[in-house]
Amino acid sequence: MQYSWPGPVPPGGRRGTIRLIRCARCGGPLYHTKAKGQPQQEDHEQGCEAFDRATRAMRYVAELKRSASESAMVWGRTGRRRYLRENAKKLSVAACESDPVAAISALGDLYQAECQTSGNRVDLSEKTEMAETLMRACRAAGSRAGSSANHLSPLVAAQAIA
Repeated sequence: MQYSWPGPVPPGGRRGTIRLIRCARCGGPLYHTKAKGQPQQEDHEQGCEAFDRATRAMRYVAELKRSASESAMVWGRTGRRRYLRENAKKLSVAACESDPVAAISALGDLYQAECQTSGNRVDLSEKTEMAETLMRACRAAGSRAGSSANHLSPLVAAQAIA
């Protein structure tokens, strides 16, 4: 039987308190966002740029999930479905960060690196195209443009790949 006890408390700190994560842009506490797993308006000030971009990213998440479910029914590809769902989850987590703009940008860089490294293999061309689509989605979600009509929709791109 092991016994455990809380470690030392720093001066001025209280035992058992959780440090609340705040929005990097407006400074609002992200309690509801973290609890529900998606950006919530009540956590941000009116017109918060981070909230606007996070909601745009969540629209792409919804499209990716819809594309994943359609790809399973129509094409019968489980690897493709799993890849889309995993990356929808990553984009969703990035949208709920304290600075979603930076998190989505970092995710876009990750997809860009994935495009460049797997682009040399012939058998992974579909995965490379999906990674390129996700990279574009991250750029669109992180851009300052108010409308995402200029950018390639992940759903449209996923259907075009097949």
